Amino acid sequence: MKKITLCCLILSLIFLAGCVSTIQTGVIKPPSLKIYTESYPPLNYAENGKVTGQATEVVQELIKRTGADADIQLATWDEGYKAVMEKPNVALFSVAMTSERKPLLQWVGPIAFLDANLYARKGSKMVIARLEDAKKLPKIIVVKDYYSEELLRKEGFTNLETVATEEIAIKKLLSGEAQLFPGSNLAMPVLLKQIGATMDDVESVLNLSTNMIYVTFSKGTSPELVARWQKALDEMKTDGTFRHIYAKWLPTEKAPEIIQMMTEEYPPVTFMKNGKVSGFVTDMVREISARQGIPDNIRLASWDEAYKLALSNPNVVLFSAERTAKREKLFQWVGPVGKNSSILYARKGSGIRMNSLEDTRKVAAIGTTANWFNEQDLKDRGFTNLVSSPLPTDNVRKLMQGEVQLAVFTDITVADIVKNAGYSMDDLEPVATLSNTYFYIAVSIGTPAEIVQKWQSTLDGLKADGTFEKIYRSYIPNADLNDLINTKESVGYYPGECSDFSTLPPKEKDLIEFVCKAKAFTLANMKNMGEQEGLATTFKEFDRQAGDPECKAGKCPFQQGELYMFAYENEMQNGKTVKIKCRAHGAQPAMVGKDFFDTGFVMKAYPQYGIKQQQDAKFFQMVSDAAYRQNGYADGFVLFTWPNPIDENKIWLKKSYSTKITDTVWIGSGIYIEKVNR
Repeated sequence: MKKITLCCLILSLIFLAGCVSTIQTGVIKPPSLKIYTESYPPLNYAENGKVTGQATEVVQELIKRTGADADIQLATWDEGYKAVMEKPNVALFSVAMTSERKPLLQWVGPIAFLDANLYARKGSKMVIARLEDAKKLPKIIVVKDYYSEELLRKEGFTNLETVATEEIAIKKLLSGEAQLFPGSNLAMPVLLKQIGATMDDVESVLNLSTNMIYVTFSKGTSPELVARWQKALDEMKTDGTFRHIYAKWLPTEKAPEIIQMMTEEYPPVTFMKNGKVSGFVTDMVREISARQGIPDNIRLASWDEAYKLALSNPNVVLFSAERTAKREKLFQWVGPVGKNSSILYARKGSGIRMNSLEDTRKVAAIGTTANWFNEQDLKDRGFTNLVSSPLPTDNVRKLMQGEVQLAVFTDITVADIVKNAGYSMDDLEPVATLSNTYFYIAVSIGTPAEIVQKWQSTLDGLKADGTFEKIYRSYIPNADLNDLINTKESVGYYPGECSDFSTLPPKEKDLIEFVCKAKAFTLANMKNMGEQEGLATTFKEFDRQAGDPECKAGKCPFQQGELYMFAYENEMQNGKTVKIKCRAHGAQPAMVGKDFFDTGFVMKAYPQYGIKQQQDAKFFQMVSDAAYRQNGYADGFVLFTWPNPIDENKIWLKKSYSTKITDTVWIGSGIYIEKVNR
């Protein structure tokens, strides 16, 4: 969705505050603090000559608890912001944390949530799914020269009526003369009170942006003092003082806690039902929170807003998120909590058939949803025929109206999306599977590692005692959960391909580094020589490892102890693999040229790792799926049992790692982990 940051309307009026604790150490008296704020009810404003408000009361309590030598001064935004940017021992509140501001200041909070919304009269039964819908209404009331007017006009709104004051605007909204008014969750109660109305008279119909509000400190303020303020605020949240202050000033709002939990409308994973956030991952998060004694403060927002908050703010739990290589270092990860398939759908009867992913590049337009992982995936693959929409329901309508020829959805959510768009699954047909992936709970960078570890261990407890399965099956009764419930599955090791290997066990680290070195070699050859010649050169080098004496002596790049490289190419029909031909093999060159798609083997059971006895295990299909992150192999690894030739062919646990080179060519290697009967 085109992002309208109407919160700028509010943020331009909001002020920062800061404090530094002045606890004395020995005989050294700590410096005094200058704390600035600006008049913005109900957070901060002057009444009977004194500064008061929700944020002000919080800061006053923090001054008391930290023993700070400080007072609060009402000032203009420019004056306060200039001081906190330039002088030591200065604090400013209330300030929204953004990626641009974050490195410039020190932060204590959050002390409030700021939502910019479009409001309608209560009972209007208005449904606004996206900003474009608001352009179709007869009238939106705005205040002349306010930032909201400027932004809406820039977005092409022609149905605006300007008035001189907010009071006039609110009266026109409540009388029905206008259908919408842009405002904030913090300012609306105050505006309504001024004309004798309450929040019960209006309703938010579209969230435009969400921000967390903080007390900020200048860079020249002691970090130790700032840390004492954060500790004191956390203690206020733990003992209930903060919640009491918040309820006094903002009775209809949910107070920010130490940990903030954010999600989106994405049924059946997460969704709003009867005024409460529901869904199978929501229920898991709620159970994890309950077991840890964390208050239930789950907030539902657009994916864009929730994702932005998790990127910018510490101590944010975002669910659910696909764990992709691109996102790996942006978050900390708890999971997996679910899995799904990204599938390309066509309109029923369109006659579109896909023999390979390359065929999808030839269609005129593919509908994708803004910032969804599968849109990011297709962009990373170099697709230029994507038509991005803010909502997945938009893609259904575009597909049915012929504006796009294909649209990408996930298997577990597509039915609800199609229904909400006013159509039936009978109107669509799947034509190709892009990927099969796990999704996780993402935790923002800056959240203490011990908190993330505790969340993971609590989730593991849910899996061990049957709660995880019970919750999952209450929404998806026939789901295959074996790989999700098995907590020893190697999916937990995935650090982002060819990037950070620090969290991997030693043997897995050697394996993935070896394969990544081979991948870099392959891609460089393709770039310098062209795809076909580059692949041929690579395959020749891999094959050389099998018989060249230098390679046997460990002097070749792709022969490292038990490690050697193999390469395969998939033959596709109607988007499905029908053959898996060996193109290179560093140990058994006789395999080259043969098709192993249907080749199976007897795999011995290894219950400790969830491996069951199989009489016809399709190993090559498994490793191919891992290379393309399909059918539950989300991290490139495959665990299996295999005879070990250096141990009299006794059965060992083995692990392979494979990775995609092109849409049909993939490479990999493998290592022995431990003897099965040990």
